[in-house]
This record gives sequence, structure tokens and C-alpha cells, in this order.
Amino acid sequence: MATVICDLDGVIYIDGTPIAGAATALEEMQRDGHQLLFVTNNATRHVDSIVAAIEESTGFRPAREAVLSSSMAAASMLEGRVSSAFVVGEAGLSATLAEWGISSVAAAEAESVVVGLDRALTYDKLRDATLAIRRGALFIATNLDSTYPTPTGLWPGGGALVAALTAASGRTPEVAGKPAEPIRKLLRSKIEHDDVWVIGDRPDTDLALGEAEGWKTALVLTGVTTDAGDVSPAPTAVIDSIADLPPLL
Repeated sequence: MATVICDLDGVIYIDGTPIAGAATALEEMQRDGHQLLFVTNNATRHVDSIVAAIEESTGFRPAREAVLSSSMAAASMLEGRVSSAFVVGEAGLSATLAEWGISSVAAAEAESVVVGLDRALTYDKLRDATLAIRRGALFIATNLDSTYPTPTGLWPGGGALVAALTAASGRTPEVAGKPAEPIRKLLRSKIEHDDVWVIGDRPDTDLALGEAEGWKTALVLTGVTTDAGDVSPAPTAVIDSIADLPPLL
């Protein structure tokens, strides 16, 4: 049996539209006794919303405990260090931080600035975050993904916002999500099998995560990466989509 760590955006679905064959593959892997974990750098959703999104798009409902996000990793980094954050992100990020005892406050009062994808971003919010970081607030990036896949192409990701704040503040953030150590630490606490596969569409996050832990990796061509070419780090396997994964295990 294997532990299968699946990315979501570009692997299971794209902006809520399921990848063809994803539902069948998930059901088959579960039926065969493999452990399924779902790990996303997308910090816009709370864990309950992620569970619902997987079920709504595929009909497969994962256990809440089988889902991890970069917002959860960011919260774990702040736990015991600070109790407040100025959030450059969406409601799911704020809700996740709150579950870990981190309250969302105005920038002038914040002990930390936590940055994720924020599709309602304003210049004022960037300005306030910059001033807080320059004042000495902890600077936490949920992830460094510069883009994320949508049906119309690649849109700016949370990493694009992090890059703007890095440039404006002159500070380098601590990173929570794949392939950084905080989310790997959360993952290690959940893995049940010695045989571990990471399934993803981004070499710099998913494949790098697997490489850092010595796990096998499968690159799918349904998301950010559509041509395997000369990707680095090199995957254990390249498959067209998650539908082709069960025979590998």
C-alpha cells in the first residue's frame, strides 16, 4: 500500500471543474487500500471548504484530517510566537488562522503579516502590509506560487503578491507551503506507509516537495505544466492526468 499526496488545483480540478477521470481514480485508490492525502498551496479556502470543493467537483469526500493547506502551515508557524496578523488574503485564510488562535487585526496593530492569494487586493492593503513589515512584523508567505491554473489560462497567484511585498518592504518572507518545511512537517505527521507518492502539476512545489523528503513523484500535465520537457526536479513518472495514476501504485 502507498500514501498518495495529491495536489488539487490542476490535478483534481481546475477552478472547480473536475479533471476527467479524477473521481474514478480517487475511488479506485481508496478501494485498493491506499492512503489519500490532499495538500494545496491555495490559501483562499478553509479546510471545510476544501473538503466540500473536492466532493462537489468529483463526488469523492475526503476525511477532514486528510486535507492540508498552506494556510494551515502558516498558522502552525505562528502558533506560540504571535497572537495577531494582518491578512493579505481571503476569508478562508483568516478563518484558518483564527482556529490556531491567531486573530486578524489592522496592520498598525499586527505582530505578523500573512500573505496568500487575495482576489480583492487593493493598493491600500499592499501599502499597509508594507508598512507593517518594515516596522518589524513577522512576514509569512503562505506560498510562492506565482500563478494558478484556470480555464482561461494562468492567473496571478499568491506568490505574485508576496513578490510585490518583498520588493516594497526589502524583507524576505518565511514560507509555509510546498515545498517548505512547515507543510512537510504537517504531512510527515499523517503519513501511514513507507511507499509515498506526491502527485502534482508544478515542479517547483510538488516535485520539489517529494525530492526534499525522498518520496516518489508523478507529474501530471493537466495544470500549470503541460509539457514535461526538461523539468527540474525530474519526476519519477510523467502521466497525462491523475486518471493514469492507479496502475503506477
